[in-house]
Amino acid sequence: MVPAKYGLAAIGQHLVSLFEVRRPAIARFDGEALALFRREAEEAIAQMEKQSSERGVDAPRHWKRAREVVESVLLPRYLKLAKAENEAAALDYGLWRGGDLIARGAFALAGLVLGALMVWIPWIPVYEKWLPWALFVLGPFLPDAYFWWYRRKHEKKLEALVDDLAREGETLEAYQPLSEVHEALGIGRDESATQTASEAESASASRVRTR
Repeated sequence: MVPAKYGLAAIGQHLVSLFEVRRPAIARFDGEALALFRREAEEAIAQMEKQSSERGVDAPRHWKRAREVVESVLLPRYLKLAKAENEAAALDYGLWRGGDLIARGAFALAGLVLGALMVWIPWIPVYEKWLPWALFVLGPFLPDAYFWWYRRKHEKKLEALVDDLAREGETLEAYQPLSEVHEALGIGRDESATQTASEAESASASRVRTR
């Protein structure tokens, strides 16, 4: 058993945060990018393993499993998400003119016109005279809200990936081999010590009878 701060969920969250710092600067998600993320993952895991060992948590099997899960689950899924996010960001998520000044001015004007129509058309129950001006002021900020929404979608996908790693960790803990459970609880050591003591007593008794 290892503390939650060294569990798969914590490892995944830490690695994803490290990867996200580098992601915007990566142009192609090829073998070179995979090697880069793999090196970063190994360095981070090695550092966490060293810290846990310094704090008296010696669990080589856990770190071996963590490396296997990172290699087979985290890296392939993250690379796929990162590639899709970078491609969408390069196209400004499909926003007209990328939300430049002209686009923002057009959104402000469209908000003013839409608000005026909503107040003027009699069968629309909107009577607030300030609504067109409110839409006019908010219009230029529409691209910011648009970008935030898409980036939040990417963050949610990363959170789902970390949640999957957490469930993977719970499964590994639930089906932990009996030998590891005994080792964690000290049962194996106690039985070994008892067995050693019994063998020593038997040998001593045998020597006494021989004499």
